[in-house]
Amino acid sequence: MPKVSVIVPNYNHAQYLKQRIDSILNQTYQDFELILLDDSSTDNSCEVLDSYKDHPKVSQFVFNTENSKNTFRQWAKGISLAQGEYIWIAESDDWAEPEFLDTLCVLLDNQPKVGLAYCNTAIYRDDKFVGDFASEKYNKFKTPHWQKDYILYGNTEIEQVLLRDCTINNASAVLMRKNLLDGIIPSLSEFRYSGDWFCYLQIATLADIAYCAKPLNNYRDHINNVSKQAGYTYLKELFVIYRWLLRNRAISNKSRLIQAMHLYVSDVYSTGMKWDALRDLKELYPLHPKLYFRMTLKLFKRHIRQLF
Repeated sequence: MPKVSVIVPNYNHAQYLKQRIDSILNQTYQDFELILLDDSSTDNSCEVLDSYKDHPKVSQFVFNTENSKNTFRQWAKGISLAQGEYIWIAESDDWAEPEFLDTLCVLLDNQPKVGLAYCNTAIYRDDKFVGDFASEKYNKFKTPHWQKDYILYGNTEIEQVLLRDCTINNASAVLMRKNLLDGIIPSLSEFRYSGDWFCYLQIATLADIAYCAKPLNNYRDHINNVSKQAGYTYLKELFVIYRWLLRNRAISNKSRLIQAMHLYVSDVYSTGMKWDALRDLKELYPLHPKLYFRMTLKLFKRHIRQLF
């Protein structure tokens, strides 16, 4: 059995696939299988993927005849096919440095209580390096949390940073234990945008989190990223996540959780959330009535100011 199952869930990323797959096949750590998934792409992705199907590392090539409209269903499909002890969701428009698996596998091998290991990520826009996630998060959260390697209790990671946002910014930067995912993946089907965050939060309540400050993953920031397309559905998913945190007592300080919710919603507002979007999203109310009214009042005041 391979140690690692590498899952590449693709949709319309034909132009990036060769670099993505070659960066996997060229890893210095070679104890892995490669599972290629295509979600009914309309470009020539299948031609590219087909050229790799006979490679000895490729154990599965699955083409959906109908688009699933949900990347987390593709995660579930890949994990159900996986034979490895560790799972790497290698997103189809990113690429990795050769020592990515070598580095993160050592963390999981040597630390049995670690359920998730992730690394810093370099950011590219129009094929030009523009920074990394550690620097962006320092600017946003004003903490040196990501400036050096660490291993933390999962609940500590939640309370310090993961509560505020999906600070594990990119699935391609993460290696996870499959035995933890088997009980988590079914719960992600209701998410369109935030299933990765919910997944990491659940792992953090069960295991430790390890981080490598070296940027061993490369993220392609472009207009087609799914996160760029999120609307008020994203806000609804945010409420579901915070409701889960409240019910499962994932952090010790409830007031800190409420404060984090309020700060996050303020961040969402700053991206240009419309009054109609929240006004019509009545299903948010039962998830957390007090916060719903605070948000509605705040957004209503902004709406009134815009009228005058």
